[in-house]
Amino acid sequence: MRRPLPGQVTDSLRALSFEIDRLDQAAADRYGLNRTDMRALDMVSQSGPIAPTALAHMLGFTTGGVTSVLDRLERAGYIHRRPDPADRRRQVVELTEVAITQGQKVFGDLVGATSELLQAYADDQLLVIDEFLNRLRQLTATRADNLSGLHNAGPSAAQNRRSVKRH
Repeated sequence: MRRPLPGQVTDSLRALSFEIDRLDQAAADRYGLNRTDMRALDMVSQSGPIAPTALAHMLGFTTGGVTSVLDRLERAGYIHRRPDPADRRRQVVELTEVAITQGQKVFGDLVGATSELLQAYADDQLLVIDEFLNRLRQLTATRADNLSGLHNAGPSAAQNRRSVKRH
């Protein structure tokens, strides 16, 4: 006999995914960007200063593709490139104050409400939620890699995303 609760959780995840897609589009509209550029901006936000090549790997882009994205983000005033302090022949990308301010305007209320929501859960519950979300993210990343043919090509995009620092 099939348990109804796993199906209910799956339905809730699909509904959450839909709402995240709507939020992504609304945020992109507010930033005046496309969703691909927003995804790159989010990765820069999560990782801190990052080399363009590392960003390309994390996003599953070519270096040429990520250069086009970075050019658009720089023109919009959301990122700037500077020499890497560890190797001045290379560059790193980081957010501008404009991007940080815009992020606070667009996402600040949601971040605050999410933090407040999480306070309602005990630590042992949060550990279960965190484990579930991480395992689901890994499953999803692996499936995405398989669908895009990355399963045979070096470190996976999933592995690269796992290396992003968490806030």
